[in-house]
Amino acid sequence: MTMTLLQQIIAANKAGQGRGIYSCCSANIDVLRAVLRRARLTGSPALIESTANQVNQFGGYTGMTPDNFAELVYRLAREEGVPASQVILGGDHLGPLTWTDLPEDEAMAHAERLVADCVRAGYSKIHLDTSMRLASDDPALAFPVTVCAARGARLAAACEQAYAKLPDHDRCGEPPSYVIGSEVPVPGGDVKVGAMGVSDPDDALKTIEAYRAAFDSQGLSAAFSRVIALVLEMGVEFHEFTLDEYDRTRTAELVAAMRATPLCIEGHSTDFQTAANLRSLCEDGVAILKVGPAFTFAAREALYSLEQIEQELLGDSSDAGLSRFRATLDEVMCADPRYWRPYYPGTEEAQRFARAWSFYDRARYYLNDPRVQAAQNVLLENLSRSPLPLPLLSQYLPRRYKRVRTGAIRNDAHELLYDHIGDTIDTYLDATGANQETTAPTK
Repeated sequence: MTMTLLQQIIAANKAGQGRGIYSCCSANIDVLRAVLRRARLTGSPALIESTANQVNQFGGYTGMTPDNFAELVYRLAREEGVPASQVILGGDHLGPLTWTDLPEDEAMAHAERLVADCVRAGYSKIHLDTSMRLASDDPALAFPVTVCAARGARLAAACEQAYAKLPDHDRCGEPPSYVIGSEVPVPGGDVKVGAMGVSDPDDALKTIEAYRAAFDSQGLSAAFSRVIALVLEMGVEFHEFTLDEYDRTRTAELVAAMRATPLCIEGHSTDFQTAANLRSLCEDGVAILKVGPAFTFAAREALYSLEQIEQELLGDSSDAGLSRFRATLDEVMCADPRYWRPYYPGTEEAQRFARAWSFYDRARYYLNDPRVQAAQNVLLENLSRSPLPLPLLSQYLPRRYKRVRTGAIRNDAHELLYDHIGDTIDTYLDATGANQETTAPTK
């Protein structure tokens, strides 16, 4: 069987070449454009994943189904000049994550529909995540990995059936590749723990064997051969204003145990790690580096800076047509606090500060809101009437200023936004051995 591009990268990492790939877990259009532009520049694959919260058969919080998300990504790829063959679509935390209030039969039926829809939409990388208790699970009893594995195999069967029914012209290369594992930080950052722990090596090996047995019991031995990674806790996490930095001395035994298996490690919550930490993770067998909030954090960061430039250029007069981007974002967040309130405790002032600056980046849930998008459009339009004054770029976007000066990027508000996000992307491209240059091309 010919290996897919993703499988080739995993094989190279397992061979000790230190190669890897980052996975963009975001549905933000600015982030997706920035990712695709870096892919065009470097020729590296763009692995883009949607989560079960973001995208599902009921629309998720983005309002998109898997088909909608696939259409969006491939449309943006065409607009950015990236061939479809360079794009890998994946699904993150696919399982009963959003239906934990339902009993097993109902929750798993929804999850089976979700993974099947993803396969039909062309997703070729599927994270089977069944790590959560369901309403019918007795909270007083242990929640064994065998239960997770049995439910994971059930989802894999739904994927295999959906792929088998695809017309030949709709099949995306080889059948899906799978990621398994139940030890993973809470999506979006964990507010309940201190320093993130490290998975026990024996537990990791037992997990692999439990899934192997569960797949075999379902007649899915061939599908198990396409399990490429195990999700493990690597001691990395981001909190409200602090970070757990990667420390390879803490993971040495786990890394050694995983090197003896055919699977690589998929690392979640790698957001905000330093370039050196990301490189160490990749060298230590974390061939797939998941990132999402760090990219929307960078987008928000750039938009705040651009608004500062807008204020300097247009002043504070009520008739200046200012965007009020930051104020609008905060107003929208306050009007619907469900996505941030559990993460930002404290006084009203502390919450206001966290909404703007926290590493949890809960603002990402609101960036696609029509009111926020309208404010962003006004901001970028206000700054697109003429090139921005270089002294203001130097003050508020100093790295962009240097690249404008050298002609690496155009002095255009949209270009400045994408390039600012691109700096965060570059840390991942460097860590995985994919980046050949560090600046975006002139268009």
